[in-house]
Amino acid sequence: MSKKQKIMMLVLTLVTLIGVLAVFFFLPDEIPLHFGVKGASSVASKYFLLAFVPVPAILYWAICRKMK
Repeated sequence: MSKKQKIMMLVLTLVTLIGVLAVFFFLPDEIPLHFGVKGASSVASKYFLLAFVPVPAILYWAICRKMK
């Protein structure tokens, strides 16, 4: 992985983290989740969103890896 790609992954992670933290304190304690074909519903803690912070960087890494 090149230095440019590493910097891009870091930037994506930081931008996502800043975005999540900007709205984090305004969210209710429980967030509704809807998934599945039949529309199954559930609720999760707002801290669950923090698990998705690295997702954009991981997707970027996967796409760049495929392009080689």
